[in-house]
Amino acid sequence: MTERPGPLNAGEAAHRGTGNITLVDGTTFCISAANGDIDGASGPHGLFFQDARVVSRWELKLDGQHPQALTVLNEVLHARFVLRRPPLPGHADSTVLVVRDRLIGDGLREKISLTNLGREPTAMTVSIMVDADFADLFAVKEGRIVASVGVQASMTGADLLIHSAVLDSRGLRVSASVEPTVLVGGMSWEVIVPARGTWDVELVAEPLIGNEHFEPRFRGAEAIEEASSAWRDTNTVIEVDDPLTMAILRRTDHDLDALLITDPVEAGRAFVAAGAPWFMTLFGRDSLLAAWMTLPMDTQLAVGTLQTLASMQGQHENPLTEEEPGRILHELRRGPDSHLLGGTHYYGSVDSTPLFVMLLGECLRWGADEVYVRSLLPAADAALAWITRYGDRDGDGFVEYQRATDRGLINQGWKDSFDSIFHADGSLPFGPITLIEVQGFVYAASAVMAKLAMR
Repeated sequence: MTERPGPLNAGEAAHRGTGNITLVDGTTFCISAANGDIDGASGPHGLFFQDARVVSRWELKLDGQHPQALTVLNEVLHARFVLRRPPLPGHADSTVLVVRDRLIGDGLREKISLTNLGREPTAMTVSIMVDADFADLFAVKEGRIVASVGVQASMTGADLLIHSAVLDSRGLRVSASVEPTVLVGGMSWEVIVPARGTWDVELVAEPLIGNEHFEPRFRGAEAIEEASSAWRDTNTVIEVDDPLTMAILRRTDHDLDALLITDPVEAGRAFVAAGAPWFMTLFGRDSLLAAWMTLPMDTQLAVGTLQTLASMQGQHENPLTEEEPGRILHELRRGPDSHLLGGTHYYGSVDSTPLFVMLLGECLRWGADEVYVRSLLPAADAALAWITRYGDRDGDGFVEYQRATDRGLINQGWKDSFDSIFHADGSLPFGPITLIEVQGFVYAASAVMAKLAMR
C-alpha cells in the first residue's frame, strides 16, 4: 500500500544526533551542524580552504526560522541534510520537506530543494545568511578568533562577493542559479511552491586569493566512486572469505582515498595528508609513514610522497622556519598566520629526514621503478649530509634537536607536544635532546644509502 503524501513527522521533528558533520576533499573541508548550518560564532564550524576559513556563516532560514532537522546522510565529501519547515502558526504539522545536497571540492556547492507535500500552494521567504572571516585554521581550532578586520561585502548581479583587504587579499564569491534579493550578509528569494511541487536553487561558494580564481572541482557520486575505484584498480586486490575483514579493508580503502591530496603541478603525483579535518596537508613524518604502510599494495603513493617532499627539501638556513640544506619538511601550511613562522614551509622535525631515506630504500625493495628511485638519490644524499652537518652539531655521533627560536616546536620527534619529553621527576628538559628511536632511523638510513651505492 502506497502512503499518501502528508504531514512530516507529526508533532516535534525528530532530533537524530547533535554532532557536527565533517566533509573532506583534499585541502578543503567543511564542518557544520547536523542541519547543515555553519555557525562559526559558536564553534569551529566553517568551510576551510588552504588553511583559512573562507565561510564562517552559512545559515538557511525559511520565513526567518531555521528548518528543523530530520536526518542527515553523509559520506566523505557529500552530505544530504533532510529537514522540514517549522509548522505554520495554528498548524500541528509541516508539509514542506527541505533537502540540502552539499558537495565540496576547492569550494562548496549546495542545492536547496523545497517540496510542498500539501494540497495548496505555499508561500515563504527563503534566505541564506553568508559571512567569511578568513581566520587561520589553527585560530579557529584553538578558539582564539578575533573580530574580522577589513572584511567587506558587495553584490554583483546574482553574486555575493566578500573580501579581506588585510589577510592575503583572500575572498569569497557566492553565486546562485536563481537571481536573489540582496540582504545585509546574504541572499533571499520570495517563493511560492505549488501543491505537490518543488522549488530549488543551487549555490556555489568559490574561494579567491588575490587575483587567483580557484575553479571548484565538484565530484558527484559516480565520480567519487570512480576515483576510489581507480585507486583500487591500480593496486593489489585482497580477497578473503571473512566478511568483517573485507568490510575493514573497504573502509580502509575509502579512508585512504579521503586523505589523498594530489599535486596541483605534477599530474598523477599524490601524497597522504596527516589527518582529517585539521591536518589535511603535507607532513614529513606522517605522510612518509602512511605511504610506507601502503607499499604492499602499491609503490606509486610512496614515490609520489618522496617526490613532493624532495621538491620542498631545505636549500638555505632560515632560523624562523628551521630550514637547513638537505632537511626534509615537517609541515606545509598556507594559512593567514603562516608568516608567524616565517613562511608556509616549516622544517622543525628531527626524524623526517632519515625517514625520507629509509622510505626510498623500501620503495626499491617493494619493486618501485628504479628510474624513479635513482632520480631521488641526490635528495637522499643531501638528507644524509644534513644528518652529519646539522643533525649532529656536536660531533658525538648522535643526532639531537633544539629549536632555533622560541617560535619553533620545543620537541621535534613524533611526540612533539611541549610536555611530551620529561625527566623521571616530571621536570621538562632543555635542549639539545637526543631521542633513541632517531638514532635507529639514522643507522637504517645510512644502511639504505650503502646498499644503493653498491647497485
